Parts: sequence; structure tokens; C-alpha cells
Amino acid sequence: MNEKDWDQVANSFEEEIFNVPENDTKGLINDALERLASPSATATDLGCGVGRTLPKLSGHFAKVYAVDVSSQCLAVAAENCSQYGNITYVHADLSKDRNSYPATDVVLCINTLLNASIEIREPLFDRTCRSVKRGGHLVLVVPALGSALLTTYRRLQWNLRDGMSPADAQQEAAQNDAGIEHGIVHIDGVPTKHFFREELEAALAARGFHVETIEKLEYGWNTEFEAPPRWMKGPYPWDWFITARRVR
Repeated sequence: MNEKDWDQVANSFEEEIFNVPENDTKGLINDALERLASPSATATDLGCGVGRTLPKLSGHFAKVYAVDVSSQCLAVAAENCSQYGNITYVHADLSKDRNSYPATDVVLCINTLLNASIEIREPLFDRTCRSVKRGGHLVLVVPALGSALLTTYRRLQWNLRDGMSPADAQQEAAQNDAGIEHGIVHIDGVPTKHFFREELEAALAARGFHVETIEKLEYGWNTEFEAPPRWMKGPYPWDWFITARRVR
């Protein structure tokens, strides 16, 4: 999605865009922010949308930068968080623009590195990492490639249990995943970047980060299927949750 697309969903953001923090049943995001919190530290929410995590950041850090490509989403965020006086709102497209805010001690980035185009995604990844002060931390959530493949397998299981022939079950479950060798999976027809664990470790190391934690941020199967069957239990779909410290 580009700026125009995000502007169009600003007023319906809560209904249309999956709420990762609300569905973080283990509290990984909240725990990381509380662990890294300091009354003298600064923080950035990259891709803040309509400000879901800004109240938490505002309460834990001296200064918060809310950065988003959508001016309309920023306007909604500013209205939603008008009672917090330590938030600065920054309109920026980091796939094109230089960082227009200072590097901070903590950077929160939830599912913004999604673009299937490497020409767009790599500069965005670079500038996301440069948003972190040396010695500071990146708190990152990204889609997991293994989870997308698990979802395909679960659909295959479901089809077979419903009596489909193996060939038909496999064909119906197959995703349109041209480019899957590079982690590109089509979600609702939109090519979307997904990551595998070792890719994240290598990509962050190349940008001067030491990965401290990498965990599965799990969701229920109702996030992948409408009315999933009761027998469909764990393992569950997940995003990768990473905390990494900038060492150079």
C-alpha cells in the first residue's frame, strides 16, 4: 500500500487493519517496552498508523516520535492521543526520504517491512535501523514465512478431512506464491514480504545489530480462516517478534 491507500483507510483503520498489539496474547510487545523504558529515554513508533501503541510509549519515555507515511493516519493518531504532550508527529516515507527525526533509544516497528519490492523494502529497512541510536534497541514485528506455509498445510489438512481427493485438496490449498523463494506470499491478492528466522538474524547483523530475542508472536486460527474447525489447535500461526541492540 502507498500513501494514498493508507490515507483512504485512516478513518476505518481499526476495522480494516489487523491489530497486532491487541492480539499479542503473550504480551511480548508490552513486556519489551516496559523492560526498555526509561523516563529520560526517547522512542519512535515507525509506521504508527492511528496511534495504537502511542499511549504506551508516551507513558514510558520522555519523548516519542510518531512516524507514518500517511498524513491522514497521523491526523487520526494526533486526535486519538491529544492528551499526551510528549509526542511529535512526523510525516515521512522512509523508502524514499532521509530520516526527518533524530535517532532514538528505542524504535518500535510493527509490520511495516511488508513491501514485496526489494527496491522499496531495503531502503526502508536501512532507515528503520538508522533510526536507532548506537546502544539502543529495535523492537520489530514482521510476518513469518514458516507461518504462511503452516497455514497452507492446515488448509490442506482441512480439505482432506472434508473428503477432497488429495490432488484437489492440494490444488485448493495452494497459494499464489510466485516469488516464495524470496519470502513473497500473496495475502488477499497482495504480494507481501514474509521472513524466515535466519534471514532476520543475517539482515540485522549486516546493519550493525545484535539480536537479543526472537520469538513467535502467536495468534489464533481465526486470524487466518473464517470459522476454523474446533480440531485445529496448535501449532498456531505467528509473526516474528525481535528485539535487537544496535552495536555499531
